[in-house]
Amino acid sequence: MTETPASQDRLLALDVMRGATIMGMILVNNPGSWAKMYPPLQHAAWHGWTPTDLIFPFFMFMVGVAMSYSFRKYAVNGNVSATALRKVFQRSAILILLGLLLNGSGQILGLLFGSGAGLSFETLRLPGVLQRIGLGYLGASLIVLYCKPKQQVAIGAVLLFGYAAMLLLLPRGVNPAERLAPEGNVVRVVDLAVLGANHVYTKATTEPTDPEGLLSTLPSIVTVLMGFAVGRFLQRDVATRRKALALLAAGAILAAVGQLWHFVDPAFAGMPINKKLWTSSFVLLTGGLGTIALVACLYVFDMREARSKTLQRVATAFQMVGVNAIFVFVASGIGARLFSMVPLGDSNLKDRYYQTFFIGPLGNNELASLAFSLSVVAFWWLVLWGMWRMRWSIRV
Repeated sequence: MTETPASQDRLLALDVMRGATIMGMILVNNPGSWAKMYPPLQHAAWHGWTPTDLIFPFFMFMVGVAMSYSFRKYAVNGNVSATALRKVFQRSAILILLGLLLNGSGQILGLLFGSGAGLSFETLRLPGVLQRIGLGYLGASLIVLYCKPKQQVAIGAVLLFGYAAMLLLLPRGVNPAERLAPEGNVVRVVDLAVLGANHVYTKATTEPTDPEGLLSTLPSIVTVLMGFAVGRFLQRDVATRRKALALLAAGAILAAVGQLWHFVDPAFAGMPINKKLWTSSFVLLTGGLGTIALVACLYVFDMREARSKTLQRVATAFQMVGVNAIFVFVASGIGARLFSMVPLGDSNLKDRYYQTFFIGPLGNNELASLAFSLSVVAFWWLVLWGMWRMRWSIRV
């Protein structure tokens, strides 16, 4: 193994992990049929977790790791330049606006194809994945720019355990056993009071709680802070092997604590792992597993002294996606809506494609749905390969 210099501006491991995570997002967001999916490719119905539930927090975690490198040019822990603040607020605003655009893209496309009334704020969902990334990035940025490391840890702990207390103790007047239920939790209460039912996921019907709710954004800030702390630790002037082992141990402990907290009865301050509520135990579990995954990528792609050509090609294949992560997430989301709205005979382009190339040869089952998802991933990978060859990079 060779040492990764502390002054390195960019970790190949970070781009690889981010690329793999975004490809995972595209895979689970584009099944041939939502009713025909293998269980690991579905989110947990409520409490508990599946591999799919790791994808979004892993991306939030990597936002923090990337911040630890990009923020080195800013003054932290005290004097903060106006330029730094402007860039932070600008990036957060762009992410939020892109999220709103993605949420409204179905209405806009419906207007183009004559299948809807067009964009209406009255029914526009306001929360979303990109909105959470933008707000999580903003909150974590302000904390790391103005606070010292020990203060960052203290604030993270307050957010984490304060949020857990709110979930267990609020809303008042609700049976304690219902406070962690889909229809009785404080996250749903806040969203309905502040945003209204028309502006949350499924209008709070088939999914009573918005998975990117306002209040549950608070613990997601801690997810970003955990990534930032890991990134800063990687930049220490210590042998890379020692840093990797320390991070592996820390990641294992965090994941174990999060999982064990899940098994404690809420009557005794237990906290179930729940992605839709982004519970504090979920933060610890995913932060720990994210740390382990990053160290694994670090070992394979950054620390090995001699990498085979095959391994280099694998790294590049994921890196091509990682450097355009936000672009492909937005483009694939809009593309999926477009694909299902283009009329074709008595059906639409997506259904015809799915029926002809997947249901026909493979049958009406989970395998056909997965094969369809993989074809969508392959399509967007080819788009990004072309952008890589053209040296095009669209970053936020």
